[in-house]
Amino acid sequence: MKKRSGLTATILKLIALTAVMICVIITTAGAVMIYYATEESIKNEVNYAAHSLYLLYDTEYRGEYYMKNGSLYKGKEMLTNARFQTVTNMISSTTDVDFTIFWDKKRVFTTVKRSDGSFITGTSADDRVIENVLKKGQEYYYSGVVINDKKYAGYYMPITDSSAKVVGMIFAGRPLDAARSNMRRIITGFTVISAVVLFVVLIIFKIFSSKLVKSLLQVRNFMEKVASGDFGADLSLDVLSRTDEVGDIACSANALRYSLRDLVERDPLTSLLNRRSCRKAIDRLLAQNKGYTVAMADIDYFKKINDGYGHACGDMVLKELSALIRERSEKQKGFASRWGGEEFLIILPETELSDARDFLEKLIIEIRDSEYMWEGKRVPVTVTVGAVEMKKGETPDETINRADHLLYAGKESGRNRLVAQ
Repeated sequence: MKKRSGLTATILKLIALTAVMICVIITTAGAVMIYYATEESIKNEVNYAAHSLYLLYDTEYRGEYYMKNGSLYKGKEMLTNARFQTVTNMISSTTDVDFTIFWDKKRVFTTVKRSDGSFITGTSADDRVIENVLKKGQEYYYSGVVINDKKYAGYYMPITDSSAKVVGMIFAGRPLDAARSNMRRIITGFTVISAVVLFVVLIIFKIFSSKLVKSLLQVRNFMEKVASGDFGADLSLDVLSRTDEVGDIACSANALRYSLRDLVERDPLTSLLNRRSCRKAIDRLLAQNKGYTVAMADIDYFKKINDGYGHACGDMVLKELSALIRERSEKQKGFASRWGGEEFLIILPETELSDARDFLEKLIIEIRDSEYMWEGKRVPVTVTVGAVEMKKGETPDETINRADHLLYAGKESGRNRLVAQ
């Protein structure tokens, strides 16, 4: 007669199989999510770097791009001279992004170096890049760029002359090895945590079978929601307050949720919301039919801080200023995002412009009067703010653009002020 398995053994086998499947699903989903989050972050970074450099060149050097006597010019400025090289190299080293200027399909200026320290110029762009940028006149992101046997993720922007003819390209790219190595470490850690969770579950289930099953189902559902991007999911207090291994698993899962949420939603330097998560928060306000006031703030003369005190000082200013903006915004039931390099977006839900004006004027004064100390010296910091109240039927982009225009109006009229309409 065949020996029957006990109920505990049967349930244990079923739970073991379920736990293994959950572990695989969550690990795979988490790995995929981290992979795409990393890829998206790289794409956004090189996109922003390319546009920033393009704007910087247009601002600093007026006129068209053209070749003269084998050298690249923009207006009257020769872009291959030592001063230009030094400035661009400084930007490259600060942002960990390499830059290249192409005339037609040839590299005529770059921050990418060979192993002997010489710059890689005179080489051609990839055929796909030539087709999309030079022939079609499109901006183009390509994660398969190979320069000197090294893989890059790069963003290309066309350079045009006065007749709108594409005559070259600006490239901003990041080496993929370092970014993907960090991604692999995160995925490995994620996998190890999942494996530890699975092992602990199988050990303690025999003792606390009924409660354990209930608790594990809650943890499983929670992790599935987190893996799908629902970082607002919650675990019950009963599970979190357990004093055994199941409670540890729940707390680890909860901590992992916050870690993943910060990885996906927050700017790594300032801990403010990034643009993507800020847009989601605005969308939630609209779904709840809640109005809001938008304030766009920008640090005045931030480049002078970086140039005069160093980029480490600039990072310190960004961190301390962001902490102040976040604290004050959250006290107003609002939230703040790092919108650009030194640009911040503040959202004040269900707040009329008149009330927002009082809050923002006090914030500007507090920022101006705060002490930002670096190597024993006080670093003067002020901000200019543009603020508007959302109009009915207006999209978030339209509201933000209005605030952005007011911000630039404040910059042009003297800085260290609020412009609100």
